[in-house]
Amino acid sequence: MSGAATLTRPESGPATRDAGDEPPVFFMHIAKTAGSYLNMVLADAFGPGQVATHSEEWLGNSDDLRRRLASGTRVISGHVMNALWEEIAAPLDMRFRKITILREPHEHLASHLLWLDHYNRPDMRGEYALLDEAHRRVIDRIGAVNLSEPAQLDEYLTHLGPAEIALFDNCQCRYLIGNDRRGLRNMQPLTLTDAKTIRGALQGFDVVLRQDRLGQDIPRLSEALGLPLPVPETRVNAGRATRAIDTASPLIRQILSKRTIVDQWLWREVTA
Repeated sequence: MSGAATLTRPESGPATRDAGDEPPVFFMHIAKTAGSYLNMVLADAFGPGQVATHSEEWLGNSDDLRRRLASGTRVISGHVMNALWEEIAAPLDMRFRKITILREPHEHLASHLLWLDHYNRPDMRGEYALLDEAHRRVIDRIGAVNLSEPAQLDEYLTHLGPAEIALFDNCQCRYLIGNDRRGLRNMQPLTLTDAKTIRGALQGFDVVLRQDRLGQDIPRLSEALGLPLPVPETRVNAGRATRAIDTASPLIRQILSKRTIVDQWLWREVTA
């Protein structure tokens, strides 16, 4: 559900290359990192029918990927973890340009919690009913928590269930090294012992953008892709929660740190 946005095209940009002659693009869309914004940028730059979003809904195997590419798709975007993408793409034996966006970890976790919480709104119950059982149970638990009360937020984040760990425990690093199909392994907390694997996975990406400076990073992506990219002036798919988590509070940030230690390490790596 994307909001309208105005596109501002750069007055000048990199020398334009024929997108059809370049390797296709995989955009690993980590939830709540302004990925919908970038999807719109890519769709405008590549043109109608060349950007396939929400690939988590249709990308089950390498044959699915072959069919999309054969139909003219140049960009595959979705909430697909990197290890799963590599597993699916490997049989094609072709190069993909890989991009992703990272976000400040405290802000990211708070936004992710609030995004799921917005399904607790009375006007969202229809959409809530369409979700799978696991997500509905997570949303129910969040709805029972006073998110502005440190003790309740702390209690919740300390005692996450397996499905909640997969969603909220160092989510950004989990996208880099996780695989949705690995069952229990994807429901275990990450630790700093995973740092070497995470760093190696990150090095496989052609461009890593920062959510807090997309206006500066989109020109860098434009250069890498060889295409002029428009810069939207408004947010897309902004959060619609009626509640808030005070990420300016030192205590709240400490509580959020319980589930973002590894993401914080990664953030320092990309912002150094």
